Amino acid sequence: MSLLGAMAGSAKATEVGYQRKFGLGAVIGDPTGLTAKWWIAPTNALDFGLGFWGYGFNNRCMDNQPCNRYGYSNGTFNMDYLWQSNIIRGQAQLDWHVGAGGRVVWWGNCSGDCFDIIGRAPIGLDLMFNNPGFLEVFFELAPSFVFVPGFWFEVEGGLGVRFYF
Repeated sequence: MSLLGAMAGSAKATEVGYQRKFGLGAVIGDPTGLTAKWWIAPTNALDFGLGFWGYGFNNRCMDNQPCNRYGYSNGTFNMDYLWQSNIIRGQAQLDWHVGAGGRVVWWGNCSGDCFDIIGRAPIGLDLMFNNPGFLEVFFELAPSFVFVPGFWFEVEGGLGVRFYF
């Protein structure tokens, strides 16, 4: 009986969000850039992004369209509050998340309307592993409403990885 107890005690779950609360990584999409996640409760986290505008799904410069507000001297910062829940737990853990937050975009080399203010509602999947227990892979879509300088709807999203400390 003690052998079974020892084997059950050695089964290791992911450390992401449990022992390791802060992760840093990279995301490819809209925007492409750096990502961070800080677990503030067992099912809640703050998600941060520092992006480089001009990459990703909405890059008009890549399609030879007018791109006076796009390019590589622009940037973006976002912060979202996430609610996360487990779907599958085994050799890997699959969670889903939904959140609410905001984003600011700044445009370099502009002569007016140099900032955008955006409300976001991200929804996504998070995959964490038992081994290595410090790794998270995620996919996210974020329906977004631009409030400044005008009002319109767009969808942002990305695929990324974070390493937890």
